[in-house]
Amino acid sequence: MKPQRMTAPSPSRFRQAIRSELEGMTSVERSTGALLLVGALLIRLLYIGQPIRHDEAVTFLDYASQPLGLALSDYSLPNNHLFHTLLLKATTSVLGGSLPAIRLWAFAAGMLTVPAVYLLTRRFADRGAALLATALAAAWPELVHYSTNARGYALIALGFLALLALGDEMAERDTSVLAIAIAVVLALGMYTAPVMLYPGGAALLWTVVERGRRAGVAGVRGLLPRVAVTVALAGMLTAIAYSPVVVRSGLAPLLSNRYVVALSFREFLRTMPAFAGDLAQSLGLGIPLPVLGLLVAAGAFGAFHPREGRDRRLALVLTVLGWCGLLLAATRRAPPARVFLFLVPLGCAYAGMGCALVVRRLALVRLADVRTACAIVALCLAGFLATSSIRSRAVLRTLETGTLADAPVTASYLLARLRPGDRIVVRNPCNIVLDYYLLRGGGRRLREIDSRASTGHVFVVVEPRHLQTLEMVQAIEPRVPWSALTLQAPVDTFTSARVYTYRAASTE
Repeated sequence: MKPQRMTAPSPSRFRQAIRSELEGMTSVERSTGALLLVGALLIRLLYIGQPIRHDEAVTFLDYASQPLGLALSDYSLPNNHLFHTLLLKATTSVLGGSLPAIRLWAFAAGMLTVPAVYLLTRRFADRGAALLATALAAAWPELVHYSTNARGYALIALGFLALLALGDEMAERDTSVLAIAIAVVLALGMYTAPVMLYPGGAALLWTVVERGRRAGVAGVRGLLPRVAVTVALAGMLTAIAYSPVVVRSGLAPLLSNRYVVALSFREFLRTMPAFAGDLAQSLGLGIPLPVLGLLVAAGAFGAFHPREGRDRRLALVLTVLGWCGLLLAATRRAPPARVFLFLVPLGCAYAGMGCALVVRRLALVRLADVRTACAIVALCLAGFLATSSIRSRAVLRTLETGTLADAPVTASYLLARLRPGDRIVVRNPCNIVLDYYLLRGGGRRLREIDSRASTGHVFVVVEPRHLQTLEMVQAIEPRVPWSALTLQAPVDTFTSARVYTYRAASTE
């Protein structure tokens, strides 16, 4: 497999490298690449209108809909991915609060990740491997999911790929331009969410390791001062970006919120089996287990074979996994599995390399035919993943970041029946999701409805997929005299949600 150096960050050099890459492709490879990009676009468009999720709704309603100063200084919850919120604020101020407008930046980052995976793979392998990796990135369900989920994770994954490309160049020539570019990408990632420490630290460490592999100890000594300046610049930019948060609330929201406080070592170890299960379930969303196992095996095969370039491939994967493991142990707090979304594009690259080797060994024909075979297999692989994901409805069914799948129809149902004095009782994470659709439907937010409630009907929304029961939802509203109310039959049941209507016993 022959990798190609894709020089960066000079725009002219980058354009020249892309032009050279396209000219070196066969017509079949160019057509395949175009079809994969179109397929990636179509499958993401398919889900861009899926019901809004809890974390997205919080981002839009509680942050991006507020004045800019409040939006960028409110870190009461780490749910506020500040850089993404800034982008979202700019978009929705112009385009309004529709789902495509809210998800625009995640969508754009998710789409850019697909060609970025191709470019990363070409640094390690040939075009066949890069096309196979691109096919995986185009249709991988979890990448599709977070391309249509207005959070910062797709931005962080794209930033990781950019850092690997820039780091690869810095390992060869440590210029000031590269250092500044890396610092800016690091700072933007940290401004999105502090979990950028995982991919950002891994990429920086790999840059040093790769320099050592190429130039030995002397090369590392020469690079370390530049890396130190890069980290300092990134830290300074990050501190400036977070200054509104610090001025408003101090450092506590960043350093000691309940989501980042370290567990005891024993408690931390007890969480690891569940964390490992969540990680496999999240990153492998919608992929049949046997297929996922084969892709993992292909990734391992791609890391170890062929002998040429093995040290380079192993250095990257072992550095990334080692850094993540060390940081996880140092913080003694397992983050949500989605934090490691950035590993999926890297996994696609390695699985693409492994699949290309298998195709090459099975083809046993001329090189040109091997390239055609890789292109055909890439299309088949993307088609299989997309079809499997769509048929299983995995992206729609996942409960990640909180959901109320029936929220649009539930909101319409409630808006048609709400009268002055009525109340809606709904439990987290469904409340803010319903809030969005009530507001979009021309109604008021839940807190306004609740503030005006008196002796009218009480509508209780229950989502069993979040293990909710009627009694559990009732318990969050002790002010309601449940014993004095009568349950009105029948209970209205949608695909998953249920709406119970209570009225005062004396109401006819």
